[in-house]
Amino acid sequence: MYFFVSRAWLFSRTAQRIYLLCAILDLALLGTQIGIRAAMRVSGVVTIPNGTRMVLSLLIVPEMIGTAVLVVGMTYCWLAIGGSCGRKLVWIFYIPWFVITMPVYYFAVYRRFVSNLDGQTSSALVTTADSTTQLLPSAVRRLP
Repeated sequence: MYFFVSRAWLFSRTAQRIYLLCAILDLALLGTQIGIRAAMRVSGVVTIPNGTRMVLSLLIVPEMIGTAVLVVGMTYCWLAIGGSCGRKLVWIFYIPWFVITMPVYYFAVYRRFVSNLDGQTSSALVTTADSTTQLLPSAVRRLP
């Protein structure tokens, strides 16, 4: 199944806010995993009791959803942004460690690209009659 995600959506203000929240949730998931393993090691517990495991599973659900959304969004971004095939190929090897690499990609690449993009597209914004702001289709086609 293929879902079309336009560049206008991928780099919109709404998407930026969603991806920021997802990056924070991804880092929280990483911290939760490290914290649980450290607590288990310090206390000498080998397995987590079933009741505690169920509570932890419920608490981790938002973090896992945020991580999944960030992985999909940053993968779309990674494939949509022009660049050398070699650089894209290098990132493929880091995808299995997506809990760590996707927030790094978000903060190091996506945010920098969006800040450069904002300067280029600010002149292409128009306000419609109902006071919503949209990108002109011709401006979207000219984006790198």
